[in-house]
Amino acid sequence: MHFTFRLSLLVFLFSSSVLFSSCSDTERSASPAPEITGTENLESPEELLQKVEQAIEVARQHYLASEKHSPWEIYHGMLAFRKEYEIKKDGKVVNALEWISAGPTFENEPWFQKTEFGGRAHRYTKSNAFEGHKNQSLAILAMADVPLDHQFMTPDGPITVADIVADAQKEIQENEEVTWSLWGLVHYLGPDAVWEDKKGEQWHMEDLVYMQNATLSNESACGGTHALFALSYARNTFQNSGQRLRSYWLEADQKIQKHIEEAKAMQNLDGSFSYDYFFQKSASENFQERLETTGHTLEFLMMALPDDRLNEDWVRKAISLLANDIINNKDEPVDYSALYHAIDGLVIYRNRMSPDRTAQLGSRNFPAQDKTESTDKKRTDRKVLKPVVPPAVPELPELPAKP
Repeated sequence: MHFTFRLSLLVFLFSSSVLFSSCSDTERSASPAPEITGTENLESPEELLQKVEQAIEVARQHYLASEKHSPWEIYHGMLAFRKEYEIKKDGKVVNALEWISAGPTFENEPWFQKTEFGGRAHRYTKSNAFEGHKNQSLAILAMADVPLDHQFMTPDGPITVADIVADAQKEIQENEEVTWSLWGLVHYLGPDAVWEDKKGEQWHMEDLVYMQNATLSNESACGGTHALFALSYARNTFQNSGQRLRSYWLEADQKIQKHIEEAKAMQNLDGSFSYDYFFQKSASENFQERLETTGHTLEFLMMALPDDRLNEDWVRKAISLLANDIINNKDEPVDYSALYHAIDGLVIYRNRMSPDRTAQLGSRNFPAQDKTESTDKKRTDRKVLKPVVPPAVPELPELPAKP
């Protein structure tokens, strides 16, 4: 890059994470988690897969209504069920992607807008309305693998997914939350993409990886699980292109591996993951809280873990606990963000374990690198994070001399 990071990048991202409307802190009364205290009570992989399918079906029957639920809620349903997600409109079941592509409005505002650089999903207006994070909807379109030429209607005419990608490229900034931008852009552009923002400054995809590495913390949205999911998706895409992990990509992998082991170390005896994510070990007897924290952590793990670790006892305990929770509390009020992130984790597990399904673990749309080229060639224009300089401490006035 031909520019450097400013200190405000860290200040902004570390201070803003839990203010965004991605993770609910609403408490619900519900049944406690089932006791799963030993590996001797674990189902076989085949039995566990059947239970997971049952939990997914329970969530599928939670039809959201176009007249009642917000874009933010419906986007989360698309995250879990991809292009097959269905909602109800006027009491009839319809495909969610087809419905939102036709140009609906929410509170008299359009779902999608034309812009100077192409188009975008409607930006944040208030909690749980439109996007909770910049480019959140683009990341969800990526997870649903909606093609670049797919159209969405706006009051000013149609836009395509390619238009939304182009707008995200131009509007990228140094001092902002980067998670969903990385997730969406690496899917559609690939790990080696280079582009210019609206100021004419050049960006490389690995710059977004660097930004995410530099700002990942337990104070990030939902304990950092979204950031870790995006890093895992980007790492997988990089490896799917046939390249050897290096530089910021290798650093991302190291952070992913570290948090995998922290999740395992902080897992509770019942199979749930820590209520405090990766900060410290803690448990909750509240269904909604378990759904929130165990669901988000498992979602990250399902994108990050290699195939040969999916049958480890601690992983199966978490999946069994989460599936049981969803099944046993199917009639309880639920926060749809938490439910659909949990279901996304279970769907990825189901797809990875089912021989007749394919899991989307990063984009495979970018060919393997030609090994005759030097893929490890060093750049000379990398971003450099300025060292953190503490604010100056004002000098205290001298105390009057003692009489």
